[in-house]
Amino acid sequence: MIFFNKDFMHYFSLLGFLGFVIVGNIGIFIFLYKLIEKYFFKSTPLFVLFTVIGVFSGFYNAYNLIMKK
Repeated sequence: MIFFNKDFMHYFSLLGFLGFVIVGNIGIFIFLYKLIEKYFFKSTPLFVLFTVIGVFSGFYNAYNLIMKK
C-alpha cells in the first residue's frame, strides 16, 4: 500500500517514542523528589517545581527529537 510508506512509519514510531520521552522525564523528576522526600524533608512546592521541570524538560527533548530530521 502506498499509505504505509517509509515516512509514515518513521513519524508513527516517532510519535510513540515521544510519549516515552515525555513520561520518562516527568517520572525521573518525580523519582528524584521521592528520594529527597524520603531522606530529607517533604515539601509540596518542591514537588510542584520538580513536576514542572520534568514537563518542560520532556517537551524540550521532544522538540529536539522532532526537529532532528
